[in-house]
Amino acid sequence: MLFGKVVTLAMLAAFAAGAGFSYMADRYGLPMPGVALSRETSSGVKIEMVSPSMHFIKTAPTTVQARDFKPYTLCSGAVRTHCVVDGDTLWHKGTKVRVADIDTPEVGDPKCSSEAALGAKATRRLLELVNAGPVDFQAWPGRDEDKYGRKLRVLVRDGRSLGDILVEEGLARTWTGRRQPWC
Repeated sequence: MLFGKVVTLAMLAAFAAGAGFSYMADRYGLPMPGVALSRETSSGVKIEMVSPSMHFIKTAPTTVQARDFKPYTLCSGAVRTHCVVDGDTLWHKGTKVRVADIDTPEVGDPKCSSEAALGAKATRRLLELVNAGPVDFQAWPGRDEDKYGRKLRVLVRDGRSLGDILVEEGLARTWTGRRQPWC
């Protein structure tokens, strides 16, 4: 009985410490450590990605958009609220979003090592792009969600699609209505 109470108290203390650090980092711009991700897919391709350390300098916001901007991380673990899954999927304020105007290589189950490598690059680049400042999430004409329940949105900053940037950099294809092989 005593052991159970000790374990429960330890878990609550760890949760409180993590929540406190997260709050302080959001409020005061404390550095957040990078996250290393490594796994092997069902086809035997090893994927390794490291999220960049996020260092923020606390400054006074100049606009409402800048004040409300919250940086993204790479998704890891079961709780996903504001993070990048891969080159064309992210979580935004608790909603899963599919970048509607592009298709990027798979990182979850790539068919070959070149798809895995390009998918990892696309994921890192999308993370950089969404963290470069506030983004407008514009509805995709004709459909609000895909068959997986993800919101279909075009990510736009200063009148330019972030998907178009990924296409220009060779990290994505313009969405044609169906997936095409990357291998």
